[in-house]
Amino acid sequence: MDIKAELDNYLGGKRALVDAIALDFRNGTPAKAIARAVASAFSRDQVTQFLAAITLHDAARKALREAGLDSAVDVRVTGIDAPREARLIIAVDPAETSDYATLGKRIRDSLRDFHITLDLPQGEHDDITDDLIDELLLDGEPVRLVKLKARA
Repeated sequence: MDIKAELDNYLGGKRALVDAIALDFRNGTPAKAIARAVASAFSRDQVTQFLAAITLHDAARKALREAGLDSAVDVRVTGIDAPREARLIIAVDPAETSDYATLGKRIRDSLRDFHITLDLPQGEHDDITDDLIDELLLDGEPVRLVKLKARA
């Protein structure tokens, strides 16, 4: 038995299953039904957190496309393994973008209408400000997309 070949097969199968989960969800299958269907492979919490990240990803892509910023940023989901989050990173060259310094504010403004904001990746929390988020974005670091919470 070749362990490398078996590992490659396992990882390929896992990727295919995760892709199928995302596709079924995007095609309208409820999250609970998906979680039940894959319960032998992933926990309910893993699946629901992953699907929440997919929802944020898709909403952010739509917001950025409507604002004309979709070519300026890349939005990705980290995957079904922890931390299961949607992240955004600037994908344009600062030297080729005249309004690069305002990109952070423009991104936040476009996401706000979709009730999404930007945050630091999990586990990296100090005093989070728009200026700090902008600094990270403009330095080419990924930031986390999070659903805005209603005011109490």
